[in-house]
Amino acid sequence: MNGSLKKTTVIISLLSLIFPSLSQAAETNYNYVISDQEFNDHTSMDKKEIQSFLSDQGGYLATYSKSGNNPSPAQLALNPDKKYPQTRTAAEIIYNSAQETKINPQFLLTMLQKEMSLITLTDPEPNRLKYAMGYACPDRGGCDWSKSGFGMQVRASAQQFRWDVDHINELSWRPGKQACAEDPNPYLPCTSRGVIVTPENAITAAMYRYTPHIAGNMQFKNIWGEFGFGGVIIDPEILSGIFPHGSLIKAKDGDDLESVYLIVNGKKRLFESEGALVSRFDPNKVLLVASEELLKYDDGAPIQHINFSVLQTPNGDKYLIDGLQKRLITSDEAFRQLGFNPAEIVEVSDDELDSLDDGADLEEGNASPLQEIMQDMTIGSIYYVKDGNKWSVIDMDILELNHPGVAPKEVTTKTLEQFEYMGALKLTDGTLIKKDLDKDVYVVSAGERRLIPDGNTFETLGYQWGNVVTVSKKVMNFHKLGTQLESL
Repeated sequence: MNGSLKKTTVIISLLSLIFPSLSQAAETNYNYVISDQEFNDHTSMDKKEIQSFLSDQGGYLATYSKSGNNPSPAQLALNPDKKYPQTRTAAEIIYNSAQETKINPQFLLTMLQKEMSLITLTDPEPNRLKYAMGYACPDRGGCDWSKSGFGMQVRASAQQFRWDVDHINELSWRPGKQACAEDPNPYLPCTSRGVIVTPENAITAAMYRYTPHIAGNMQFKNIWGEFGFGGVIIDPEILSGIFPHGSLIKAKDGDDLESVYLIVNGKKRLFESEGALVSRFDPNKVLLVASEELLKYDDGAPIQHINFSVLQTPNGDKYLIDGLQKRLITSDEAFRQLGFNPAEIVEVSDDELDSLDDGADLEEGNASPLQEIMQDMTIGSIYYVKDGNKWSVIDMDILELNHPGVAPKEVTTKTLEQFEYMGALKLTDGTLIKKDLDKDVYVVSAGERRLIPDGNTFETLGYQWGNVVTVSKKVMNFHKLGTQLESL
């Protein structure tokens, strides 16, 4: 995104509402709004939690929806350059924008209240929704109509803040550098109406660049506190005893010895049936852990249905379950092309689908969402194929570990050319790997290899030595070295 656009906001509240007295103002730190860690905490709220927050506040956005291009994380992964016009709720728009840019959805919620009071207003004027984040509305000019619309505003402002924070040391507002707030430009010396501010961190500098006024940024700070956002952020992997993302765990003691959980973004998600587990993962990779370790994780949404099952809501909408997502089947013809039997449809309530993130819609003529292994019959190259995309298999060990016993289907070069190349296939989360004649053991998590520091940590975490596989140097180096697991 082009970072040259300098957005300055319309200040809604008067300065006197923020600073009732000079003595109170003197105690306020203008140089710090929130921490960089808080700004970057993109997992602070899921879609359901955002919706619950909006409902609790009782404002217009609790029931608001908007059509436009606001891709879900799954759609971005599928094709980031494609437009995905769709009607989404305010909660979905906020969540998608936060996940795309890896910023805290609480930050976007606070901005919506600070800029246009949209979290609490029950009947906002149309212009408040059109310019919900004050994006492209400079103080010395009118708003850019091409940047209007709730979805556009939320997504564009999120992208702007992400770009600014990532490039903050190249900008006029940057940490540790004095600049002028309240002035038409931030450069020293200030005019008589300017106030010198020295941002203490990246997000504070970015916020003054977006809103070069003390009142607006202190208003944000007040709303952030009133909403109960922020606070000390603890890495959930450290808190829990370092089970990495993608781990399958169950208790080895206590009253519940049957429940299996998947660790996703620092939360544990219960498999509600054996079918829900084995249709997605190898049950041999389930780790037996102390029951007290399970208590250190918050509960995420349960995983209820068998992978690739078809669910139908009371209004007739059909969804394919794909991993941890639901994918809308847009028509009867699209359903027919998928090859499912109508007798396989499972009737569910709308509430049952709420816990699932939205994946890309399945339309007529879409490539199959079912995964396949294909081999070019001419040159022998092997690919993992799904949703019209292909990933090359750089080593047969990866294929055998990810898809044991699956024989590639021979196809023509022309057949493979129709799929978009997405890179090389990596080992699945939870795979334990080592090199020949090397004692170091790693666990694959989110495409990286993380060193397990010692045998005590390995066994305490429930790993089994018999599950460690020896891979080539090529496979080992292909998986970027991530952070080491904490020693126990």
